[in-house]
Amino acid sequence: MSNENSRRRFLARGVATAGVTPFVGHSVSAHVAASKTLTIESDGGGFAAYEFTVSGDLSQQDSGDRVGGSRAAGNVGPDRGTDTFRYSGDITGLVLAGPATLSRDGTRVEPSSFPRPTGSLASDDFEAGSGTDRLRVESDGGGVAVYEFTASGPVRQRDGGDSVDGARAVGHVGPDRGADEFDVEGEITAFALAGPATVSLNGNEVTPSRPSPTVSRGSPEREITIHPDTPVLFETAVSDYPGDYVSAEWYVDGDRRVGPDLFYGHLGSSSRATFTHRFDSPGNYRVRSAVFREGESSREGDDPIDTVSWTVEVGSDGNRPPVVERLNPSAKILRTEYETTERIQFEVSATDSDSELDRVVWWIAQGDSVHGVSQVSGEYDTAMITYDVDPGLPFGAYAIDEHGAISRFRGWNVKSE
Repeated sequence: MSNENSRRRFLARGVATAGVTPFVGHSVSAHVAASKTLTIESDGGGFAAYEFTVSGDLSQQDSGDRVGGSRAAGNVGPDRGTDTFRYSGDITGLVLAGPATLSRDGTRVEPSSFPRPTGSLASDDFEAGSGTDRLRVESDGGGVAVYEFTASGPVRQRDGGDSVDGARAVGHVGPDRGADEFDVEGEITAFALAGPATVSLNGNEVTPSRPSPTVSRGSPEREITIHPDTPVLFETAVSDYPGDYVSAEWYVDGDRRVGPDLFYGHLGSSSRATFTHRFDSPGNYRVRSAVFREGESSREGDDPIDTVSWTVEVGSDGNRPPVVERLNPSAKILRTEYETTERIQFEVSATDSDSELDRVVWWIAQGDSVHGVSQVSGEYDTAMITYDVDPGLPFGAYAIDEHGAISRFRGWNVKSE
């Protein structure tokens, strides 16, 4: 129940007030340097709503829908309309209800080819029917919710205005309030709901069943050996997390580390927790991550969902971090008008002589915010991104390799003319 309520709050209230710490994920989701696209195009004839999650970063190409970290929700229609998103990683969950066509990288795909997002209702969540059952879909307010379902017997709508064809029904409630009721004979054989709404059967709320969360190493995937004075990014991967942002406590040799790390938690999401630590001196260290449900902590005496750990060996022959160099603009100091909206394209190179590159993190210094993440690979690669420069806020990049080693910051100083 708690997870479903959390999901509804996210969909109804949007990113800005979804209970996510304001600095988390927003800058990353606003400007993602990723090559994959997902498009939802209305077929006309009614509203269609969707919700999906990805394992990487996510941004919307147009506007008007809700993106929070690695999760997006919105609707198209009732006549026409298209929403397009860019993302990195994989699509980890998707539900689409209503008349719309789904395309990935320009190729049409079926929504059923993806697993459902955590907290999404499915036919298995409904008790087996006996005779005639009363199914009710009620808006939670805050947006359009679209549903479609089929039953093993006839479906009859008790009110009007939606589409019923034999054993199949499609309709919507919201954006403010409203409810639809149906008499259903037999079992619910297929069900999809996207948007903020509550579903009940014979007066009892239907809630999604869900597997238990699993916790594993995200990155680095194995034990590492690094050179002294190297900062490292650790990521804990969590599947089926019961919340919108993974809550984790981090320990180095048993001592809990609190306060902001290098990226101020901006790289975290609903499927990963992140932590950075600089290892200054040679030796062996143990880094441990304890994942908790939202609102819980060791201080309150709560038990973690699970823990993962890494052994880190620090020595002179260890992995050295990548090196970042400015390519464009070539000048280190940029001058612009104080209230400019000028968008500048930035490009850097990343070189790693000890391992393989993984990503470039674009960082707004003094603003303590991630602007975007670019995927890179190999021993040498380049990355580009556009940014509305702000005088007084240096802008630049860090490179991270496959073992989590983080380069020194390399960027540009922005001054007003």
